[in-house]
Amino acid sequence: MINIDITLLIQLVNFLVSLALIYGLIIRPIRGILARRRAENDRLRGNAEALENEAGLKQEGYAARIAQARAEVAALRDKVKASAQKSAQEALGAAGEKARAIHQEAIARIQDESRAARSELDGRVDEFARMAVKSMLG
Repeated sequence: MINIDITLLIQLVNFLVSLALIYGLIIRPIRGILARRRAENDRLRGNAEALENEAGLKQEGYAARIAQARAEVAALRDKVKASAQKSAQEALGAAGEKARAIHQEAIARIQDESRAARSELDGRVDEFARMAVKSMLG
């Protein structure tokens, strides 16, 4: 049977004092450590988010600069290509003019040689005619 006497009261006081000591010496410091750790984690998460945002902004900046550089390179490439095509057209035009000049010179030379040969042959027609008649008559 259970006796309710002073020892029960002493045991109850002893339990409450032990509970207060355990709470004061163990539980409260652990709770404080956990609270500090939670606050530190929250602070570090905030820092990490700030760093992620900063990295995202830098990445966007880099992407914008890369896009700008690509556009500049494309514009420069188009400019150089247009310049090269213009130079090629000029070179082809000059070569065409040179070829036409050579062609005209060749035509003039052939015509001069043809006239000279014709006039030489015209001057010798009588001689050829006499030779032909002499050959036929025997």
